[in-house]
Amino acid sequence: MKTINLRWMYPHYRHDEFVDVTDEVWAAMYQAQREMENYERRKVYHRAYYSLDAYSWLENYALEHSRSPEDILLEREEMTTRLRLIAALPVALAHATPAQSRRVHAYYIAGIKQPEIARREGIHSSKVSVAIHRGLRNMRRCYDDLFQTE
Repeated sequence: MKTINLRWMYPHYRHDEFVDVTDEVWAAMYQAQREMENYERRKVYHRAYYSLDAYSWLENYALEHSRSPEDILLEREEMTTRLRLIAALPVALAHATPAQSRRVHAYYIAGIKQPEIARREGIHSSKVSVAIHRGLRNMRRCYDDLFQTE
């Protein structure tokens, strides 16, 4: 149990009023107080003070561009995963047939459209589509084998 002073939380209290609250309630109140203080700090840092004639959404728009620590951590984890997948790409492409590998590379990495790949290789575009689909399936199996052991 924690003891809090309601006068610190509510400005309309004129005298000290102490109340016992559970640890969960205290943690929620403490977190809310920290978020409000962080918001005020961001507002000062970004000079997000505007006239009362300005739009109602303007202040929030000015303050939205800062990322939270959780967002930064998630981006780093996603980047690490993406780099691991890219590093394993040659191994995964080796698990597809040469035609599948060539067509997957042309379509996804070189950015060539399927009809253009078909025209260059002198085949029907449906064969290119099937080869890309099967190549991706083979690559997915390889990725599953590579990252399942970790």
